[in-house]
Amino acid sequence: MGRRGPPPTPTPLRVLRGETRPSRLKPETPAPVTGLPETPDDLSPAARTVWQRVMRAYGATGVITEADGDGLRAYCEAVVRYVHAQKALEASGPLVRDAHRSGLVKNPLHQIVRDNAEMMRAWARELGLTPAARVGLRGESMAPASPMTEFLARGRRSSA
Repeated sequence: MGRRGPPPTPTPLRVLRGETRPSRLKPETPAPVTGLPETPDDLSPAARTVWQRVMRAYGATGVITEADGDGLRAYCEAVVRYVHAQKALEASGPLVRDAHRSGLVKNPLHQIVRDNAEMMRAWARELGLTPAARVGLRGESMAPASPMTEFLARGRRSSA
């Protein structure tokens, strides 16, 4: 029998959510090497576009690290397969003629679209790419702050 309940929250995620009580933090939790994953050389051009889009949006946050490269690759490839299958499904329609019988059957592309949508959702959740995965996260961005953000931050510090 498997584990019951939700999976335990990793220590870095607890810290990002603001947990400060030492009894709730596990310092022995292994931490991945910081740094961004390198784009795989054999990634398809379409998957490379997805990779670059995700890294532009999340690379500077420090949420995705070098250890997440394989998971990010699986996510990017699932996105590409999903888009390709969805376009083929739209072109062929929801029903196709059965080769063995003379009737119509559900297009097998439905299953491919559904499987890749599920894979995308699972990897997006694991990598922190969904709104639900981001709830409660707070942390310092590694990206340079905009002049407006710095101005507003100075105003809050001086009024406090």
